[in-house]
Amino acid sequence: MASNQINMKDLFTLLVNQLSAGAWSQLGKTPNPITGKPEMNLEAAAVSIGILEALLFKTAGNLTRQEDALLSDKVRELKLSLQEESNKR
Repeated sequence: MASNQINMKDLFTLLVNQLSAGAWSQLGKTPNPITGKPEMNLEAAAVSIGILEALLFKTAGNLTRQEDALLSDKVRELKLSLQEESNKR
């Protein structure tokens, strides 16, 4: 493996973090990377969170304890935030 390649564990973490970052942006918690301004789209956030949940479900039993905790924590935090934002409406 060349030194500039990323290993599978790091790729999984990167995937989870990228999907989570998109969901946080869709929840209006972080600025949109294009406009630099927070923009809320709860429907899109729900889809992004659903993708993370599907990933959690489909990878059950195949993740390290650390990977499972990362993904489970992200899903839980995002679902809570989505619920909070939905309740405000």
